[in-house]
Amino acid sequence: MKIDWVFFRLAILCFGVLSAVSYFPLSAYASPEVVRSVVTGGVIALIHLVMGYVAIETGFEKSHTKFLKIVIGGMGVRLFFMVALFFVLVRFFEYDSLSLTLTLLVLYLVNLGLEVHHLQKRVSTKHPTLQL
Repeated sequence: MKIDWVFFRLAILCFGVLSAVSYFPLSAYASPEVVRSVVTGGVIALIHLVMGYVAIETGFEKSHTKFLKIVIGGMGVRLFFMVALFFVLVRFFEYDSLSLTLTLLVLYLVNLGLEVHHLQKRVSTKHPTLQL
């Protein structure tokens, strides 16, 4: 599998901008528990993004049916593990549920946008006449 470094540079840029924007409010006003929850949510979101990238790259050259099974099924599996990990962190490790939820929600939406952008770019390079 060939790695698309442009995608990862864009992902790092997005996460970097979000980190820079949230640094001052977190460092000035948030408790250590909130900061720990936000950082953990960021790590979980990055893992989620990498797994989504792998699903897209794995299924892209396959038939449409297999591709959809891999990507949509993979999305369901990733969401299940993310929610399970969320409940374990909140219940057993006493993470702040609000900050963890908001971090995961915002970064999930960013990840979704990055994955759609990557997929659209892959489709347009495979079929140049299918510009979306």
